[in-house]
Amino acid sequence: MVVLIATLGGSFSATSQDAQETIYLMDNEQYFQETLPVYIEITCQKLSCSGLQLKVFSEYGNYTVSDTHEIQLSYLAQGNVSLQLTANSGTTLEHLTIKMTESINQDSNVVFKEEMDWLDNVPSPGINVEQRIVDSNLVCPIDTCKSPVFSNTHWIVGILEDDADRDSIQIQGNLGDIIHMPSPLMPNSVELEFWIRNDTNKTLLNDIEERENGDFLFEYPDKGELWLRLKQLPESSLATYELYIFTFSEQFESSWGELSSLWGEHQPLSFPNETERFTGWISSVDLEGDSIRIQAASRMGLILNCSDRFGQVNFQVLLLSHNESFSPVEENCSSPVLTNVDTESIEIRITSDSLAEWSIGVIENPEGDAGAMGDAPDKLWTIEDDLTKWPILSTNNSVSATMASDESVDVFSFEVTSVNGSRLHIDYDYSQPVSYQILILNQESGLIINTSKGGLIDAPTGIHAIRVEKIGERSLTYYDFTLVNNGEVIEEKQDTFTDQSSLFANYYIFAGLFLLAPAMLVLFWNRNRWRDGLYHIEIEQHELRRLRRLRERLTNLLEKDDLNEQVIDSALHQLGDSPWQAVVEDWGAPLLRHNTKQIEICAWKILDGATSLLIGIRVAESPWELAAMRVYAPEGANVSIVQVSPQHLFNGDEIFLDTLGPNSKTFLKLAVEGQPSNIGFHLSGLVDGEPLAAVPNKAIDWS
Repeated sequence: MVVLIATLGGSFSATSQDAQETIYLMDNEQYFQETLPVYIEITCQKLSCSGLQLKVFSEYGNYTVSDTHEIQLSYLAQGNVSLQLTANSGTTLEHLTIKMTESINQDSNVVFKEEMDWLDNVPSPGINVEQRIVDSNLVCPIDTCKSPVFSNTHWIVGILEDDADRDSIQIQGNLGDIIHMPSPLMPNSVELEFWIRNDTNKTLLNDIEERENGDFLFEYPDKGELWLRLKQLPESSLATYELYIFTFSEQFESSWGELSSLWGEHQPLSFPNETERFTGWISSVDLEGDSIRIQAASRMGLILNCSDRFGQVNFQVLLLSHNESFSPVEENCSSPVLTNVDTESIEIRITSDSLAEWSIGVIENPEGDAGAMGDAPDKLWTIEDDLTKWPILSTNNSVSATMASDESVDVFSFEVTSVNGSRLHIDYDYSQPVSYQILILNQESGLIINTSKGGLIDAPTGIHAIRVEKIGERSLTYYDFTLVNNGEVIEEKQDTFTDQSSLFANYYIFAGLFLLAPAMLVLFWNRNRWRDGLYHIEIEQHELRRLRRLRERLTNLLEKDDLNEQVIDSALHQLGDSPWQAVVEDWGAPLLRHNTKQIEICAWKILDGATSLLIGIRVAESPWELAAMRVYAPEGANVSIVQVSPQHLFNGDEIFLDTLGPNSKTFLKLAVEGQPSNIGFHLSGLVDGEPLAAVPNKAIDWS
C-alpha cells in the first residue's frame, strides 16, 4: 500500500522557496471526474522533519496539516485537486514514507466505493439485507492462467463522517477460502472488526488479528457470512479509508475446480519459462493437500525451486513414465533432478497441517537437445507415435545437442513446406565423432524412401528425419550441425525439337538478299570516302566553314578591350557541339595533346603573344566525377589563372570542373599570368569510383 505521490500525475521538485529555506517536495495537480475518498499518510523516518507541511486545495475545501513526525489527512477529491508538500531545508523525500489511496489509478470496475451510506451495524440474524456484497475472488486457474486477472472487486473505499458513523460490509466466500488483506490504509482513529453472521446469531471474531507486517491472513469462517465493520474512536472527525482484499477460492484453483492430492487424468501443465512460477494455497481444512503435474522428457536436467511463505509445507517429487509408473525423487526439491529415460512428466505433491501458501519454479539446466525439452529420442517414429516428442528443426539455424555415455543415437524431425520440395544438406564439423543421415519418409506409411549421409538431397513436402549416430567409444559427446536449405526443387524439362529449316531455305535466301541490299547501296555511295582507309573521316565543307567562323569570332573578341563573355561562352559551347576531329583540323596541330582510352586533352594558343589558351577535353565512355584541372610551370616563375570561360570555380592555378559526362566534349578559354618558361596541365578525378589523373608528358613552351 506504499505508493509514491507521483501517482497523482506530476514530478517532484526541490527548489529554494524563500529566505526561510522552505523546500517544495511536491507540487502536483490532478483532475477527478468523480468524487473519490482519499487518504494520505506521511511519516518522517528520522528524528524530526522540521517544517513538514501538507496543503490540499479541492472543490470541497482547502486543508493544511503540519507536523514534524506524522501527517494524516482524509478528504474528498472532486474536480481539480492540488497538493503541496513542503519542509525545511535538510528534509528530502528519502526521509519520508508516503502512503496514499491506491485505487486512484485503478479501473472503477475493481473498486467498491461507498456511493450511499453503508450499514452502521452487522444485520441481525434472519434479516434480509439489500446491500452489495463484495466479491474479491482472484480468478487464475493454474492450468490456463499465466497472470491474475483482476476482474472482481479488490479495493474497498469508504468514508466515516464522524465518530457516530460506522460502515459494515459483507465479503463473499465459502469454507476453505483464504482471505488476504494487506495492511489497511486508514487513520489511527479507525478500528476494523471482523464478524460472522448466520441465521441464528452474529459473533465478533476476536481470533483474527493483525500480523507483524500489518496485513490480515485468515480462512473464511465456517457456517456463516463474513462481515467487516469499521468505526472511529470518540470525538473523531471525517476519516477516509481503503481496504485491499483478495479471496483465494478452492473452486478457482484449476479449470476443473479444486486441486487434489492426486493429479488424475488431466493433461500435465506446460513446462514454464524461467520467470514463471506455479502458486497456490492450502487451508487448514484441506487435509489431503494439492498436487501439480508438469510436462517433462527423457534425460532432462531439472532445478526445482519450491518455497512457501510460512515454512510449513512439505513437497514430494515423483517422476512419471509413459506406462504411468512413479519413481520418487529422494532429495525432492533440495537438489537437481535428472529424469529417467522413460520420463514423460513430473508430479509434485504439496501438503501442510495449517494455512500455507506454496510456490514452485522449474527450469531445465542444461538445455535439451536442439533447444527442446530433454534428450532427443533414439528411434524413428511410427505413424501412431506423438511427433511432439521429437525435436523439430528449422533450416539454416545451428543445432546443438549431446549424447550421454549410455546412448548412441539421436533422431530429430524437420518439415518441408515448399510445394515442390526443398534441396537440403547438413553442414557440420567433420572432427566431431558423429555421423549424419537425412531420412526422406513416406508421409502415409512412415517408411524410408530415400537417404543421404548429410549430402545434398531433394526432400518433398512433409515431415522427415535426421538421424545422428555416435562413432567410437561410448562417452559424453557434444555435437552441433546446421540443416541447410538450398532452395526449392526445380525440375528441368528437356524439350524435343524437330529440324524443319529445309522447308524455309528459299525464304531465307530471299530475305538475306533483301536485307543486305540497302547496305550495298550505302557502300557504293561512300566508296570515295574509304578509298584511302576505312577509318578516315571526311569533314563536310559547311562544317569547316562554321568552325572557321567560330575561330575568327573568338580571335576578334579577344583582340578587343571590352570582352563580351556571353558571346565567348556561346562560341565555346558551339565548339563542344561540333565533331571533335573537325575542331582539331580547323584549329590546327595543338601545342599540347594527351590521348588515352579514358580521355583526350588538347591545348591551342588563341592569339600569338596573348596569354589566353583554348583547352579541349574529350571524355570516353566513363564519366569523370569531381574533376579538376591544374595549370603549373615545370620551369621558371609560377603561373596562375586570372579568368575562365565559361565560368568555373578557380583558385590560383586550379579549376574545379565538377562532373565531365561520358562521351562529352568541353572547351575552356583560360587567361593566365606569370612569366614561366613552360606550362603544363594536370587533370584529376574519380573514374568508376577510382581516383585517376591525366598528366601530359610534355609542356607548352611559354617563353
